[in-house]
Amino acid sequence: MNPDPLNHFEPAASGSAMSRREFEIIYRDNWRDLYDFAISKTRDKDVAEEIVQALFVNLWEKRQQLTIANPRAYLFTAVRNRIIDHFKEKVFYDLDSACEEAAPDFPLFLEELEMLFQEAMGQLPEKTRDIFLLNRFEGKSAPEIANLLKLPARTVEYHITQALRKLKSAVRNTITLFLVICNIIF
Repeated sequence: MNPDPLNHFEPAASGSAMSRREFEIIYRDNWRDLYDFAISKTRDKDVAEEIVQALFVNLWEKRQQLTIANPRAYLFTAVRNRIIDHFKEKVFYDLDSACEEAAPDFPLFLEELEMLFQEAMGQLPEKTRDIFLLNRFEGKSAPEIANLLKLPARTVEYHITQALRKLKSAVRNTITLFLVICNIIF
């Protein structure tokens, strides 16, 4: 007989799968806590129930291959991952289903973003800007740029890192503002 299924599950040496009784014990003892956790994160009873039920269906279907030292930790980690997947799918669905009337606003945002990027590039020191352009727009590696400009490779890497930091900082606020506005409008 397997050890207590609440603390450990491992198929027997003969390769037998989790028994129906072991599964029922794990289900009964963890379902409510997993469901409550999913609701606290999704704030949607239907989604929470769907996530937890799908997890247990998957657990039952894969019971022959699984070796789980701590079923409770495994289940909570799996629910967390499914919640993350749910929100990723929701974000992509929301982006795909954006209404057609809003579409003309996106080119304006892209033009503003391009202007912001150009302005930020103009504020970079000349050497940093040149190295960044060689790296990102001409596809040259740090060693290639170092050889071309007769600089140590570490210096080239430093300039690329500095350019990325400054550009990300300049663009971050604009993108955040745009996303907030999109959430308010849509």
